[in-house]
Amino acid sequence: MINIRNVSQASAMMEKAALASASVLAASACFALGMYVMRRNRHLSGSRAFFVVAITAALAALFDFLTITSPDADEARLFARGLVLTTTLLAAAMLYLASIMPFERKDPWAVRHRWGFTAVAVALSAAMAAGGIEVAEDKYGWWLRLNAPSLFWYASIVLIFLASTIVLTMAYWRERSAVERRRLLPLIAGMAVPVFSTLLVVPTVMSEAIDPPLLSAIILSTCLFVGYGVIHQKLFILEPVEEHVQGGSSTPGVKAGGSVLVETKKDDLAYRMFVNEIASGGQGLLISRRHPDQLRETYGLMNTPMLWLTTKPGANRVDPSSLSLLLHSVLAFLDKSAEAVILLDGMEYLETYNGEETVMRFLYGLQDAITVTGSKLIVSVDPAALDPHFLPRLEREMSVIEK
Repeated sequence: MINIRNVSQASAMMEKAALASASVLAASACFALGMYVMRRNRHLSGSRAFFVVAITAALAALFDFLTITSPDADEARLFARGLVLTTTLLAAAMLYLASIMPFERKDPWAVRHRWGFTAVAVALSAAMAAGGIEVAEDKYGWWLRLNAPSLFWYASIVLIFLASTIVLTMAYWRERSAVERRRLLPLIAGMAVPVFSTLLVVPTVMSEAIDPPLLSAIILSTCLFVGYGVIHQKLFILEPVEEHVQGGSSTPGVKAGGSVLVETKKDDLAYRMFVNEIASGGQGLLISRRHPDQLRETYGLMNTPMLWLTTKPGANRVDPSSLSLLLHSVLAFLDKSAEAVILLDGMEYLETYNGEETVMRFLYGLQDAITVTGSKLIVSVDPAALDPHFLPRLEREMSVIEK
């Protein structure tokens, strides 16, 4: 005869094991995803911000596992404190990640006040960790009981996730590149998971607990969405793409492994050369002081990756004083492309921030990589804007085209 009680206990143990397994899987997946992005493009600000998100998510899932499987209330309470703190850091990291997406005209309210959001959440989590943590045990294991202090904390965390989702959605609608918009969609979906999950469990939240504990399941779902974006859509990774663009009027060509210096005051010859190289099958990377939206609209380069030289932090932007970061980003791009074409417009700007000798060392490293990989380099300068001693040094290193 089947013992109903034994069957019930076995079922409860299986459910508990499934939740614990979800926690371990979420922690492992988030950690692996963060390391993958850092390995591919650790020099981009978006990659570093995502790495922080991934690691805090992995830690939150790990503390969730330790809480669920704790042998007693004291140990569960200890790990629950870690769970509260890491979840708060995860929400703050996600808001920061969302805030570095392109917002050049006027930052959204949530972005301007992101540190206020974070301060409130951290203060609440610290207060809870100091004495407001309550845990309880059921068939799923130990979980965080949602008392009055923790409900305020929970609500603040959900609001931060909601703000992150809204900010990213605004970034999506402002982005003109079809490729970049496709890359943003998985990230938006991933950040929306905690918000919609909360709406689904509101009745159980009001009864003091989420039954069963779903944090790791939510983290795993978010990780799967973002993982799809990272691996399939190359989110946070500077990748060569094919651009279907029509070439313009005839321009001088660039031989494989060669570098040309285009000396021009106002003419866009260097950009027209770049477009023609891409129209001929090249995979371009454009580095410029001009805003990417303006360049995409002017030259029809909707998919070509661009790095904006600016002191304002954000995705796909490089501080002009960070030449080593810029060089490593370009070298990583060259390693992935068989027909890379690099356009660098902003030597005057780089010289202002770094000095002549530093810029020349940067150029030597870049040219060596161009030669070895058989790629092409186009550098555009305004002779009148350069130091009179700097221009001859550039001319000795590259083939000169005057306009």
